Amino acid sequence: MVTTRLMTAEELATLPNDGYEYELVRGELRRMPTPGWEHGRYCARIARPLFAYEDEMGLVTVVTNDTGFWLERDPDTVRGPDIAVVLNARLPSSFHGTHQAVPPTLAVEVTSPSDRLADIEEKIADYLRAGVSLIWYVFPETQTIWVDGAGRKRLILAIGDVLDGSDVLPGLPPIPVADIFR
Repeated sequence: MVTTRLMTAEELATLPNDGYEYELVRGELRRMPTPGWEHGRYCARIARPLFAYEDEMGLVTVVTNDTGFWLERDPDTVRGPDIAVVLNARLPSSFHGTHQAVPPTLAVEVTSPSDRLADIEEKIADYLRAGVSLIWYVFPETQTIWVDGAGRKRLILAIGDVLDGSDVLPGLPPIPVADIFR
């Protein structure tokens, strides 16, 4: 019998910078593909109105670039959404760690051509188990966005639709899906 030693979130935080991003899924280290140009553009188009919402409302903190969120413990799962929004009321008064222990309120993921459907569904399931209220999963190839989240039925939005904060991010101006894929 072969046993594999599981990694902890603390060990993940001490990995040397080798130019790659990693996530930890139930103790298993997973290297993430380097995002391409289009991936970055879609993330920027989504992040822009979220940063404006942060500045105008003062209710949330927005982070990008695969900031780590500790979603499960023992074995540990640390996921890094492309964009994450956390209600300020849920954040600790001070934070000095590497991975935020409070799950995001909104997690945004933009797919890459190498993403497999099983991996996408696994990541969504991890967010749902952690209680993430709103998930936007962006599919550039089909110009669609899955809207999911704890206690929600999945919606699939297309070019003529708009993203909104529903009851999770009150006052977030609607974001036309067409603006993301222009």
